[in-house]
Amino acid sequence: MKEILQLLRLSFREKRLILLSLAANLFVALFTYLFVNLVQPIIDKLFPLAPDKIPSKTRLLDVFFERLHVSDADLRWVLPLLVIIVIAGKGLFTYFSTFFMKAVGHKVVKRVRDDLYARLIQQSAGFFDRRSTGELMSRLTNDVDKIQQAVSGSLGDLVEEVFILIALLVTVFVIDWHLALALFIVAPLAIVPLAAFSRQLKKKSLQGQTRMARIYELLHETIAGHRIVKAFTNEEFEIKRFVQATYSYYKTNIKLARIGSMASPFMEFIGGIAGAFILYFGTSRIAQGHISPGDFGAFVMAVFSMYMPIRRLSRANNQVQQGVASWERIKEILNAVPQIQDPLLAYPLPPVKGRVRFEGVAFRYSPDRPVLEGIDIAIEPTETVALVGLSGAGKTTIVNLLTRFYDPTDGRITIDGIDIREVTLASLRARIGLVSQDIVLFNDTIRNNIAYGMSEVASERVESAARAAEAHGFICDLPKGYDTPVGERGGLLSTGQKQRLAIARALLKDPPILVLDEATSALDSESESLIQKALANIRHSRTTIIIAHRLSTVRSADKILVIDKGTIVERGTHEELCARDGLYRKLYDLQFPEDEEIAR
Repeated sequence: MKEILQLLRLSFREKRLILLSLAANLFVALFTYLFVNLVQPIIDKLFPLAPDKIPSKTRLLDVFFERLHVSDADLRWVLPLLVIIVIAGKGLFTYFSTFFMKAVGHKVVKRVRDDLYARLIQQSAGFFDRRSTGELMSRLTNDVDKIQQAVSGSLGDLVEEVFILIALLVTVFVIDWHLALALFIVAPLAIVPLAAFSRQLKKKSLQGQTRMARIYELLHETIAGHRIVKAFTNEEFEIKRFVQATYSYYKTNIKLARIGSMASPFMEFIGGIAGAFILYFGTSRIAQGHISPGDFGAFVMAVFSMYMPIRRLSRANNQVQQGVASWERIKEILNAVPQIQDPLLAYPLPPVKGRVRFEGVAFRYSPDRPVLEGIDIAIEPTETVALVGLSGAGKTTIVNLLTRFYDPTDGRITIDGIDIREVTLASLRARIGLVSQDIVLFNDTIRNNIAYGMSEVASERVESAARAAEAHGFICDLPKGYDTPVGERGGLLSTGQKQRLAIARALLKDPPILVLDEATSALDSESESLIQKALANIRHSRTTIIIAHRLSTVRSADKILVIDKGTIVERGTHEELCARDGLYRKLYDLQFPEDEEIAR
């Protein structure tokens, strides 16, 4: 019940549409009440069975006819006309009620989806380390769609049918409260089973959403990694995994269908018992002269008119329970607090020269997973520093701490003497240009990828950044130049071209600090030469941190730091480190054995 109220609170934010829908529902209930009450004068006036013996209990329309001086003879055309007017009125206001609730649902879902995306995009890197892309996509799409179904259709049905049921209940109690009480002897029989159905529906819906998330996860993995799937000829293996996932989802849906399908027959059975009670007691009440045949007809009409609202309520409850299950999954994301946030008294990082300090920095993913220990680094403005070492040594983690993708567990990092944890994340990252090892280009034009996130930027600035990154030449050779689409993840470009666009994007920010994480990885000699030339163009005016496996890219660095098992084991220039018999020399000899032979 608590979760249903939360769904209702989501809807109540659209007060105007909700009020319009409620007003329309009131008119639907009113016309339903009038329609049922038309049965009494139709039977008693048009087909009088015992007009002199049994007075009518239903006086609403009689008073109406008397005030308009409608004779019994006129009723032959007035009553059919009223039937048409009442049915038309009910249909009109049912349309308004349904439309307004659907509008509420679409607005609620847009807001939930926007809030969910905003919360996702604000999460720290550690959040995405623990969750799969497919699962998050499932929550943004499938779970939110379930909310829409619950709010647009089911909650609207719940409100409308409750109003109609109230109108019908008023009718039966006005006609004959004795019969109405007899009817309610049967009603409690439905409460306990319906509560059990609701619990099972919610439980199975949660399972279904989890299994749908697995399907999204497999889809994302196999589409993104389709080249690996084909290279290892694992199409059949992936099809088998997908079929297993869809079969699990299918089994859950079958259980949901079985539980949901039991509700309507059960309600029909309860309705049948209620009908039997009515027939037994109703005929006795007529025989005793307590009600007229018209009253009994109106009573029966009201009772059987309850069947459809109750059935729709049962169906709506099924969808609402699924929506509740989805809302619980969505709340997990909405309530997730980003690990890395602006401190309470954060202030913008002022313009800086680019002096970077790591002072006793340590980082652990968990107490038993140390990554960095005792990192002390001093980088002067416009200085170029290279970080080298074996894979997994901790090089990328160092720059991830500088950009505050993670925070150190010990020590501190400063830029121009300012602790980076004291300033806003936006201002910190605006001062740092990052070219990551994993090149990310968006399915857009080259121009928009270079000017990523900049709505208004002069073409000259974009071209200037491209020239500095040695990308202008190949861009001009493309069919549409800077307006050429790059495809998903830049799939229409070579690795070297993508890397140069990534450098151009970082340069357009004109940052005082530039971080190049494996900027020449997986490149051929020509592409590497072009990028080395691009780096030479830009390094002299900013602080540059280079992470590289290829030692040919770091020879000209002002300082080289050798990282091994999370600590700095060597420092110096290329010549100084080659002169020592340390880890750097061993790495260099492995990459350039011919130089080692010459040295001998």
